[in-house]
This record gives sequence, structure tokens and C-alpha cells, in this order.
Amino acid sequence: MLSSALLSTWGIGVQGLTRLAYTVLIGRFFGTDDLGHASALMSLSIFAALLWPTAAANTVSRFLAVHAGDAAGTAAVERALRRSLVLSSLVLAVATVPVARLLGNGWGLSASAAALVVAYGAYAYVRGAQLGRHRATAVAVWDTVASAVALGALLIVCATGRGVLVLLPLAVGYAVFAVAGRARGPRLDGGGPSSHLMRFAAWNVLAGLTTNGLLQIAMITAQLVDPGRGAGVYAAAFTLATPASMLGQAVSQVVVPAFARRTGTSLRDPGVLRLVLVFGVVSTVAFGVVALLAPWLLSVAYPAEAEGAVPLLRFLLLGVLVFTVGLVPSALLLAAGRSRQVALASVSGFVVGLAVVPAVAAHAGVQAGSVGFLVGSSINLVVVLVLASRRSGESGRPTPEGVAAPPAA
Repeated sequence: MLSSALLSTWGIGVQGLTRLAYTVLIGRFFGTDDLGHASALMSLSIFAALLWPTAAANTVSRFLAVHAGDAAGTAAVERALRRSLVLSSLVLAVATVPVARLLGNGWGLSASAAALVVAYGAYAYVRGAQLGRHRATAVAVWDTVASAVALGALLIVCATGRGVLVLLPLAVGYAVFAVAGRARGPRLDGGGPSSHLMRFAAWNVLAGLTTNGLLQIAMITAQLVDPGRGAGVYAAAFTLATPASMLGQAVSQVVVPAFARRTGTSLRDPGVLRLVLVFGVVSTVAFGVVALLAPWLLSVAYPAEAEGAVPLLRFLLLGVLVFTVGLVPSALLLAAGRSRQVALASVSGFVVGLAVVPAVAAHAGVQAGSVGFLVGSSINLVVVLVLASRRSGESGRPTPEGVAAPPAA
């Protein structure tokens, strides 16, 4: 599991640095306002993926890990999930265009955002399937290749001054990964995902949306509150804070399939508790270093926005730290088939955090989303830690599909 975690972390780290370099180039070549618009649309694409593609990715990752020896069964499930991915991506892409327009973007950039939604959803799904097959090396390689393609294409866009196309290189990079990593297994007829599996995926939508959605809403909120320079300055802070959270996402992606074969996993297990504690300490140190170096990092990456972005970055880092620490106990619950509990636990944090945003917007300005994100993430962390301290047998019995059954009445 350690080697898989390191390889997955490498891939996610490359993608995170690519997103950072991507926005740095946009800010340098096209200015602060365009930086804000592009960052908001990137967040919109991730938020849209939470409405199904990411859940499908988590579902296929866990299913392939549990049923590795059942070629016929896994082929049927993958085929059904891929169909749902295509349909949902098309619907979400169409819905993205009017939302992007409401955020003050032209038709060309809004269409590019729709393409990014489709490409990112495909990337997330294929990545999940590859990790479910324990192909972390292939994931790391193609993450690197896709990142290089995206940055190379962006340099061409920057050189030609076509700001309306700034999102397309990123979409191309994700598409390269999706095509290269697509499974080419046997074509089998018959069968499909069980109702238990689809319920697992449905609960995963709610869990993903309420767990990860607030971070993306923070950037979108900044664009709504101050669509000019304010959103651009916030974007500078946002793009430095979010790659750090990808460390937790990389580890959690590996934890889900690795622990899917185990039953009764909880924080009462010494090895699991040690993993959570070590991850929390490492994350705290890493985020503390970034906060300490914030003035220097921003002056190098975003010199035009650095002065105003430093306090925004430090506060946002606090929220991202709390969010990141909660990813591993959440992943342990998902590995035990307790996606419904993860979803219900995160709903409370999401609802409260979302309510905080408009309540403080008049006073906090572009930082309103950060405040809501911190409040929501704190509530979610407390709840998932409590749930993860209980063994899965105390909350539900595993079904053959690996999805926790409801507690006995």
C-alpha cells in the first residue's frame, strides 16, 4: 500500500503543480481578471464532476479491488458505469454553459468550460478504475504525460494571445489520460451493476458533493462577490492552497481499495489509528511551512497579486488542513462500505458551511467562501472521526457487494 500511495501521490502532485503552473501562466500572460475567471471555471468543472463522475470513479475503484478475479462481473459493471458517466457528463456539460455565463464569461470560454467538465469527469473515472486494478505506476506515468501535454498546449495559447482558449489545454491533458488509461478488457454481454452497488454510488455522490463541494464553492463565491481584481487575487491564494489538499486525496484514493478487502476497520485498530495520526501530523507540518513561506511563494508565482493574497492564503490553508485531515477517516468508512454514513456525516458540515457564506459575505467579501469552508470542514472532521472510531459491524453488516447494510432496527 505504501508504494501505491507514493505513486498515487506523485501523480496527484504532478497534477496539482500543473494546475498551479497553469494559473501562473494565465495570470502572467492575461492578467488578474482572467486569472479569476479561469480559476472559477476550473472549480466549476470539479464541482460538476462531484454530481456523478467522481462517485462513479470511487465506485469502480472499490468494486474492482474487491472483485479482482471476476472478469465477467467487473466487465458488466464497468460497462454500465461508463454509460452512466457519458450520459451524466453530457448533461453536466450542457448545464455548465449557462452557469459560466452567469459568472460573467463569454460564449467561447463557457463552451471551453463545458469541454473541461467532460474531460475531467473521464479523467477521474479512468484514474479510479486504474487504481482499483492496482496500476498506480501507470497512473503516475500518464498523470505526468497528461500534465506535460496540458502545459505545452497552454504555452501555445499564451503565445498566440487567445485568452478564450485558456481552458482547452487542460481539457486536452485530461482527455489524453482518459484515452491512454482506458481499460481494454473483454466485451461481455449480460449483467449489470446490482442495486446495492448503484446505491453505494448514489450515496457517494452526496458524500463527495458535501465533502469536497465547499472548497470549489469558495472560489466560485469569490467570482460572484468581486468578479474583477478581487476574484483574481483570491484565485492566487486558492491555487496555492488547493494543491496541498491533493496529498490527502491521493492517499485516500489508495486507502479505499487497499482497505476494501478488510472488515471491521476502524480507528480502534492500532495500524489505522497510527496512519491517521501520522497523516495529520505530516499535513500540519506541510501546511505550516506553506503558510510561513506564503509571502515568498506568492511573490514568485503571482507578483501582481501577492500583497493582497497573503492573508487570504493563510486563512484558506487552515480550512484546507482541516478538510485534508478528514479525508483518511472518510476513506476508511468508504472502504468499509459505509458511504451512506460518510454522506450523512458530511451533509451537516456542508449545510452549515453553505449557510455561513452569505451570512458573512457583506463583511468578509471574497473570503466569505473560505469562512464557510472552514466551518463546514471542522464539523465534518469531528463527525467522521466519531464514526470511524466505531467498527463497521456496529453500524451495519457487509453485504456481498461490500456495501454496508442498514443497521438492524
